[in-house]
Amino acid sequence: MAGDTGVVPKPPPDWVALTPRFTPGWPWPEDSYGLDPMYGEDGWCQGCGMPLVEQTGPLFMQGSKFPRAEVWTPSWLFDVVCVSAQLATSVAERFALDFKEVHKPRTGPAGAMQMLPTRTSEPWHRPDELAQAIRARHSEFSDATTGSTCPLCGRWKWLPIGEQDAPVKAASVMSANDLIASPEVFGSGLSSFRHLLFRRPLGEILVSASPRNWDLVEVVID
Repeated sequence: MAGDTGVVPKPPPDWVALTPRFTPGWPWPEDSYGLDPMYGEDGWCQGCGMPLVEQTGPLFMQGSKFPRAEVWTPSWLFDVVCVSAQLATSVAERFALDFKEVHKPRTGPAGAMQMLPTRTSEPWHRPDELAQAIRARHSEFSDATTGSTCPLCGRWKWLPIGEQDAPVKAASVMSANDLIASPEVFGSGLSSFRHLLFRRPLGEILVSASPRNWDLVEVVID
């Protein structure tokens, strides 16, 4: 056949990322950006915003600004993804992941559920490729700036980029779970978040449930 090179195309990666078009609602309490209930008062660094422990408590959202979408990410907490109670039931039947209830300060459980990712142990990105992507994204900083070390907890945080901006090592995202989080942390100031990857069928279901709120993003996995 004309134009047939004989090269078999690779199948699409099993993992995808999701990007919210906006972040509704605000975590409570505001002075801790919602981190106190999730990690405890001493469970996150007040110098860089990075959690020091695994999440043990629920996400609290301000009741007057509680999101109504089927799938949403709150303001500030960019690695937190929540779904309605009905969607959580459907997702739990098909996919391997855990959930936590989302609460309101005065009334407790609000019906929505937070999807809990499993943090992998091996870094997702090669440091040189990640640094190159960050320099390209953050041209306002000097060429030498790709992140910072927190003076309080001593941990490194990369400047923020998207999951699609740097290649992901295939061996690092081998997991039985359908929602995973990177060991690398991104952000600036007190903003702190991990990259998330969703098993493709899960990502497609979430986007189809809230198509106006989310974009499905292809990632390079090699």
